[in-house]
Amino acid sequence: MPVETNNLVLYKSERLTDTPDGGGKYSGQVVVDGESNNLFPDVSELDRTMGRVSLRKVFAGINNNDTESLMGSTVFISKNPDDPNVSALLFSTESHTDVRTNAANRIENYLAKGGQIAGTPLDTLWQGMKLIQVAMFKTDTESSVGDTIVLVSNEGLATEHEQYLRITKVETRIATLTVNNNQVEYKIATYSINDPLDRDFVGLSALQWYNGAKSPTIVRDTIVADTGKYYASVEIADDVSVNSFTIQAASIFSQLIPSSQTETPLVDLNALSENVALLAGNSGTITAPFTTNVNTNQSLYIGSGVLPGSVSFTLFGQAISDNGGTLRTVSGTQVGTIDYQTGHIVWTNAVGTGTATINFTFTPAAAPTQPFESYALPVTANNQGSNWTGVLLPIPAPGALSISFMAQGKFYTLKDNGTGRLVGANESVGTGSINYQTGSWLLTTGALPDVGTPILLLWGTPISTFTRANLPVLPAAIEFDLGQVAIAASSVTVTWLLEGVEKTATSNAQGQFTGDATGTINYASGTGKIIPAKLPQKNTAFNFAFNYGDPKTQTVSDVTPDSNNKLTFNIGTGSAIQPGSVELQIPVYEFETSSPDKFQIVTLFDVPLDANTGKLMNRLGVQQGVITYATGAVEVTPTLVTGRTITTYQPVTFYTST
Repeated sequence: MPVETNNLVLYKSERLTDTPDGGGKYSGQVVVDGESNNLFPDVSELDRTMGRVSLRKVFAGINNNDTESLMGSTVFISKNPDDPNVSALLFSTESHTDVRTNAANRIENYLAKGGQIAGTPLDTLWQGMKLIQVAMFKTDTESSVGDTIVLVSNEGLATEHEQYLRITKVETRIATLTVNNNQVEYKIATYSINDPLDRDFVGLSALQWYNGAKSPTIVRDTIVADTGKYYASVEIADDVSVNSFTIQAASIFSQLIPSSQTETPLVDLNALSENVALLAGNSGTITAPFTTNVNTNQSLYIGSGVLPGSVSFTLFGQAISDNGGTLRTVSGTQVGTIDYQTGHIVWTNAVGTGTATINFTFTPAAAPTQPFESYALPVTANNQGSNWTGVLLPIPAPGALSISFMAQGKFYTLKDNGTGRLVGANESVGTGSINYQTGSWLLTTGALPDVGTPILLLWGTPISTFTRANLPVLPAAIEFDLGQVAIAASSVTVTWLLEGVEKTATSNAQGQFTGDATGTINYASGTGKIIPAKLPQKNTAFNFAFNYGDPKTQTVSDVTPDSNNKLTFNIGTGSAIQPGSVELQIPVYEFETSSPDKFQIVTLFDVPLDANTGKLMNRLGVQQGVITYATGAVEVTPTLVTGRTITTYQPVTFYTST
């Protein structure tokens, strides 16, 4: 009698459970085809959240009553689970009697023990520790982050025990010990590991290790064993044609063990914190009207970053202002949120609906790119507590402070919401405050920080920026130096090409350019600038034609300043002085020292106002006097501002709980 489809059956093992003794021998009971939960239980909510591996052992067989041969038998998964988070795979341990523990070991034995590596455990590594220290010679190479090592105790004995550990952090230092009255250096490597030790591992003292004693615990490397072969069914990526030799599978991977680790790429991050320090872009508030359809499906951009605490407007008869990134009415009802950095507003259901014209009053702000300040306050066994305080200098800008701490191996962060309050992801993380006038801060952690970790503070400050809102925008100018002095007045002609057409500018008696460009020239020094009416093209060449002569120099002595430090004297030979040809070099000394060896030179140039009078200006364009060209009379109050670096010290006291 031939073998038919209904003769192909699966038989249960002794125990269809996930207990250590699950599986076992052949039971003779047939797995009923099409019956719900005939092998596996339903997926519980806990399993769906935490993950679970269920193993079931079955036996394939034929239940016909003759000796007909079954040829070309294949076991496969004909239909995958509908839930994409549930995967099914087949593998064989090639044993008719083993239990779940044996099958689980086969899965876990992806890595096997390798050769012994450098490093001998120091003293005793106690159960529960997540740090291990090993001693090695200075020339030995320590293991790297990400390596998996094996601690093996009492190797080869009946009490042998091993534990696989993945290294998450490596620190090394050079230590010394005394051997026969000689100082000997050796290396200590400290490994942070992903799992706590499951038992005590006894090592050696540094002296025992150096003298060559045998350690009860050794460290071995791991190698990929790849002892298991797993089979699954996957969907095809493309339709398969007749006579096709290749099938494109959707994936060659399937999930075997649930993992709580996920990869999150982080790109274009600032190594000095991703916080922002918002700085006022205006000396006061501005008002901007917006007509919008107010509802929860439509957000609003007000066109600028916003200084925290400066937003106010009226909507549907209610006065609304911002508070820590939220928009609230006078009664405290939240009607929306605002992103201070972008000015993005999102409404809540409490705001109401309808078209409205809203007049927003706010202080515009910007977030300049700047390195952040940082401070780390170490947590020790002596100061471990829930309350932490201190003073930050320089004082943080509103919304720019974040404080992080580690509790039970996990980092928690609280950030300033712009009102001086430090808030975390939820109230259980902790709370705190920052005073923008004094820089004092307070942190109350939701759990005791771990000993050996820091309380990390990052903040931005406004002291390194300035507001440019009211500064003049000067036209683009091209500075030049003719390489000669004593340039003849009205003799300078500049030519250049713009889009194939020659452009020309000439200087007048007052040292000003006219024509296709404006600008000025100092005839005495031969320097100046021109401002073309239309910006020139790249690599444009400017050609200067001019006359020059021998400069006249004169030293005026015995000039005494009046009570206002104004100097009055005459220059020249009595003849009228050519406008735009004067350069004065006046010695001045530091006001605090009045020491002769502290003299510095103030250089002034004349800028003609007309044919009779000129202003005496420094290189920064600041007027410090006047000159009358007809008589050579000069009135000037020379001033030179210099800077000096002076080191000052200010005591700062940090308070911590004990």
